Amino acid sequence: MRTLSAPGQALLDRMLAGEQIPCVQLVQMELDADLYLTTAGHDIVWDGQTWLRSTIANIEPIEDAATGELQGLAFTISGVNESALSLALTEPVEGRGVHVWDVFLDPDTGEAVDGVVAFTGLLNAPAVEDGPTAIVSVTAEHRGVAAVRAKPSRYTHDEQTRLYLGDTSLDFDIPTDAATLAWPKASFFRK
Repeated sequence: MRTLSAPGQALLDRMLAGEQIPCVQLVQMELDADLYLTTAGHDIVWDGQTWLRSTIANIEPIEDAATGELQGLAFTISGVNESALSLALTEPVEGRGVHVWDVFLDPDTGEAVDGVVAFTGLLNAPAVEDGPTAIVSVTAEHRGVAAVRAKPSRYTHDEQTRLYLGDTSLDFDIPTDAATLAWPKASFFRK
C-alpha cells in the first residue's frame, strides 16, 4: 500500500469531507518511445513527465473475467492522428507494459498533486477501426495473471539444476533417451 504525500492526503481529506476534488487517470504505455497520456482536458506535468491530453474515450475493466479473477483493462482511443495510427500498426505492442495512475488535481491550480497506481499490466495486440476518425482499441491483462498462470516444468537437466542447484542426475539423460533398445528374440526366453 502506498502512502500519499501530505498535500495529497490533504486533498483526500477534503474529498472525504464532501468537496469535489478532480481526479484524472494517467496512462503510460512502454513502447519504443514511452507514450504518456492523460484523460484530462489539458496536458498534466507530474512525476517529471508531461502527460499529453489525448482522446482516450474509455478505460474500462474487461467484463469477461470470472469472479475472483484479475480483471484486465480495455483502452479505446478515438480521433487518432496519422502518426499514432502508424505507431499502432507498425510497432510491436503486444507484451509491452502499461501503467495507469489515479491522480488528484488541485482544484485551485489544476496541477497534479499526488497519485496512486491503479493498474499495471501487459498490452495485447491493438485493433484499428478505420473511418473518418480512426479508433484504436487495445486490451491489457493484469500483471498478476502471470503469477497465477500454470508454469510448465520439463524433465531436463536445465530444469533440474534450476530446482536443485548442483544436482547432476539428468546430465546423461539425453544420451540414454536417444540410445536404441535391442530386445532379444522370443527364442531367447524359450529353453
